[in-house]
Amino acid sequence: MQQLPYLERVKIQSEILLPLYKRLREELGNERAAALLRAAVKEYGTALGASVAQAVPAQGLDKVRALMPMFSAGNALDVEPLVDDAKEFSLNVRGCRYADYFRALGEPEFGAMITCEVDPPMMEAMSTDVRMERTQTIAGGASHCDFRWKATP
Repeated sequence: MQQLPYLERVKIQSEILLPLYKRLREELGNERAAALLRAAVKEYGTALGASVAQAVPAQGLDKVRALMPMFSAGNALDVEPLVDDAKEFSLNVRGCRYADYFRALGEPEFGAMITCEVDPPMMEAMSTDVRMERTQTIAGGASHCDFRWKATP
């Protein structure tokens, strides 16, 4: 799908998005700026999911498994596998260079919006036979991200 590790892609995206987001916060306030960014992230996530659906020939949980190298490339994630069978693919992310990067910039909320919030619309556009659950993220202040993907009947 792409040659550049996703973490590097996110860093490049943030070079223009972060200054724009800061200006939006100044002009429109935090709430409106965040709403606009979230709407754009949802559009991007949906487009990314549709692209993945076409580019990755696997189905169901195998499609999710096939995506992991894209998001973890370049040592971006420290993954703790939990369940990997025909009905469930679950893991915890114990270390996240995406969150580290945005925390170092002093913009963890922005980072969470442009990285973590891509996942739900991406999954929705990518697959109708897999449901993702995640109740917490490192970027949101938790000790780990709890990814649970389950095959739907």
